[in-house]
Amino acid sequence: MAAQPGDSNGNGNGDGDEGWWPEGKDNQNGWRLDIVSLLAVIGESSMAEHSQAMTASWIGCLPRIIPAPQVLLKPTRPTRMPHSQANVVGVKNGIQVQTLNYFPNILHPIEDLAPFSFRVYEITHSKRKLSRNSDPSSWRMVNSRHNTTHRRYNGFFTTASDFIHGVWNRRDEEKAAIPAQPIKPPPHVPANTLSPLNLLSIFSCILTWVIFAVSIYNRDAIACLALIAISLVSTIVGYASLWSPQLMKRTSGAVVPRGDVVIRTREGAFIVVKCDEDVARELYTGTEECTYLVHSVRAYRALIGVATFILMIAVVLLGNCNFDQQAAIGSAYILLNGLYWWASLLPKREFWDMKMYDCKDETRDDCRHAECERPGGKPDDFPSYTRTMWYAIRATEEVGWVRASGAAPRTEEWAKWLDAAEKQVKEKRPGWESWEAVRAKDLMIGQAETAEEDVMTVAGSEVEVEVEGNGNGDAVGGVGGVGGR
Repeated sequence: MAAQPGDSNGNGNGDGDEGWWPEGKDNQNGWRLDIVSLLAVIGESSMAEHSQAMTASWIGCLPRIIPAPQVLLKPTRPTRMPHSQANVVGVKNGIQVQTLNYFPNILHPIEDLAPFSFRVYEITHSKRKLSRNSDPSSWRMVNSRHNTTHRRYNGFFTTASDFIHGVWNRRDEEKAAIPAQPIKPPPHVPANTLSPLNLLSIFSCILTWVIFAVSIYNRDAIACLALIAISLVSTIVGYASLWSPQLMKRTSGAVVPRGDVVIRTREGAFIVVKCDEDVARELYTGTEECTYLVHSVRAYRALIGVATFILMIAVVLLGNCNFDQQAAIGSAYILLNGLYWWASLLPKREFWDMKMYDCKDETRDDCRHAECERPGGKPDDFPSYTRTMWYAIRATEEVGWVRASGAAPRTEEWAKWLDAAEKQVKEKRPGWESWEAVRAKDLMIGQAETAEEDVMTVAGSEVEVEVEGNGNGDAVGGVGGVGGR
């Protein structure tokens, strides 16, 4: 019988030639990189964290490959910066907010504070109070929702419309009319020019063009088109999402008290910030808004729609590149994902230019380590919420903010303790700074608990005597009755 084809090699389908590892490339048993298109959309977690900081600079518009570009393809844009949960109260004015804004949390991160810790900072405007981005005619000022005197700017759309139709006085229907603001523009916090994210954007742009040049050398037209499409997506998304953070500014020039604030975390840590009302309004009691280059929501969604369509085409093209180009593009995505993950480990102050503020640590030595135990064994030597709160009262020399913010329980005993603390900071008798606040609290609240226990004991004794008397009476009566009988 004639040998059937493939008998000597297995089942005739080449299965007998398969080894432990793929051999070669672009054949049935070789390496295949069709999955490289999936690498283009992996890395959402790190990119989502960097999305706002990455689009706050013109460098974010560079044509390049970026991991997970779909993270930036959002139908809506945030209107303010992310915030942290903390209680913020004004020492003099009593204004209270339940969140800590984004930028003060960069100046003094509350995540780094241990329970019952205490810090005192003085924040003032530096010589760079008005940054280079505070030009009243720039898009950062014109597109602010507080602007009521200039027409909005929508990037290329406004320029083209002005050229064709003349002056376009379009207003955003989603924003209500706001009274005119002062001539001085509100401050803007620019992105750090040489931030790690901007350096990564420049590196990614160079890497993209290197791979593009190699694709031309290898005569891979599909790879060239894929790189052009991906780069176009990053440019469109970066342009549509370009924004600048705008801080709140006082509208009145009247003389007001200082704007010192106290920050209380959920873990019982306190931060006292000494500043004027302008700094307090910009960083703590005001809101941080996002001003976008493309002001129109419809124009933004149109750009995002175009970018989404181009991204889908780019994913298809990536799966049809030759082996060498897929390997190069896949390696680039793996490298960039690792670099962006590394950037997420850096402190946030590396991404923003905070030079317009000077922040000095003025914490006293006797309370710098309030979260630690001191030698002595007294009640005030152990870390506690009461001791840290007293440090804050001593630093502010005020007690009203404690009552306004609800930092202390609203009981009669705690009210007496607050009165005693206020007496210490107002009278300032010799040795008042070393007042044993915890011991005083224990005595006041302990007396109330002792008195309460005494009342319960007396009441219990009366009941016990009555029961005992009734029992003896019954017994005596019973005996008497028997004897009588």
